[in-house]
Amino acid sequence: MKFMSKVVVLFSALILMSVSNFALASDFSANTKQPVLTAALNKLEAMNNTKVINVIKGQNSTNQPIKLMFRNLAVLGYGTCEAVTAKTADGRLVILISSDYKTAPVEAVACLIAHESVHHENTKTYEEEVRAWTTEVQTWLSFTQVNPSLKISDSKLVKRLNYLSKLYTKDGNQNTSIANLIAAQPAYASLKRS
Repeated sequence: MKFMSKVVVLFSALILMSVSNFALASDFSANTKQPVLTAALNKLEAMNNTKVINVIKGQNSTNQPIKLMFRNLAVLGYGTCEAVTAKTADGRLVILISSDYKTAPVEAVACLIAHESVHHENTKTYEEEVRAWTTEVQTWLSFTQVNPSLKISDSKLVKRLNYLSKLYTKDGNQNTSIANLIAAQPAYASLKRS
């Protein structure tokens, strides 16, 4: 009988924990229907990345929720990009993430969302791009501080994030090397500088 009461207590505790975790998760159905992207948003929320979550939910230049989806970016002319933020014909923002990353760790995908959330400003400046990359790296460092095993992956996206985080930490948590990397890329040559 004692064993049975322990099982009931343990089972009740597990149910309570799962219900309380469920209650804390936000509804991202206005942003995406894709489970991986919802999971990435939940990870950002769990890390208290409220700035990114608020932008995604509608505190952005359009005052509308930003749609998120995986797409084959090469078909759209963005084959060298990990993700892009675009404006739709009706003036809404959409973040398109390379379909190559559907199987990447959810936390790595969350970093791309954090990066792209900066582009809601749509200033198309070098400074905005540096802020976006810095946000992405800082988000990755937050995730890997909690779970260092995330760094161990064959994912192309994780390898990129690990490289950028090495540059960032080598510079004493400054974005100097990242800014130089952006400046050296032809894709960003036409960006305005403030």
